[in-house]
Amino acid sequence: MSTEAREAKKALRNDIKARLSHLPEEEVTRQSTTAQNLILSLPQYHEAKTLSIYLSMPLSEVRTDLLVRDALGKGKRVFVPYIHSVPPPPKETHVGNTRDEYEGLGRDGWGIPHLSAAGIEERENGMGGVGTSLGTDGKYGGGGESGGGLDLIVLPGVAFDSAMSRMGHGAGFYDSYLTRFCADGKRRRPFLVGLCLAEQILPPGEIMMQEWDWRVDAVAVGDGRLLTSSSVA
Repeated sequence: MSTEAREAKKALRNDIKARLSHLPEEEVTRQSTTAQNLILSLPQYHEAKTLSIYLSMPLSEVRTDLLVRDALGKGKRVFVPYIHSVPPPPKETHVGNTRDEYEGLGRDGWGIPHLSAAGIEERENGMGGVGTSLGTDGKYGGGGESGGGLDLIVLPGVAFDSAMSRMGHGAGFYDSYLTRFCADGKRRRPFLVGLCLAEQILPPGEIMMQEWDWRVDAVAVGDGRLLTSSSVA
């Protein structure tokens, strides 16, 4: 990416974040409920048996608590993002098994619920293996129950548009994970749904997409819109 493009994305991220910082928390909560209910109504959600849901920050981000609790309550297998420090830093998803476990999660420095490092190496990951270590064959562990299948992934983002473009925070965790997930052709591409506040929707063309950036299949917006590739913002 050119320096000019990188600076333009940085400026756009800062503009969106400044806009969100002025939103009352009751408005974030209201929009979060609306957007999550849109996902709960999707046939792809109802059909999903295994899914990944990010755990939300307490401020200025769409909540995901309704989704996590609903999925666990329906017996779906829920994976959540986990980042470890082995370079380059992979983004991997690990299963949350019960609502009691979810309710008891600790909070990190950002206030985000997170899994303790203790026991991570025994947890199944979204690639169909166990733990975070890469074996000599370049693949994640072995012995997972799901065979490496995720039916649906709920993605956060700084901004989205009606062309299904997504702009993250710049670390590239989701894009690199999806590329690795689909690289060998053994795993079906998950249905990708973005979740955002109305203030995070931009006109088509404002989000600069690189060749490694992944587009989503739908965006659930806090003002009640469900954007798809055929919709108009």
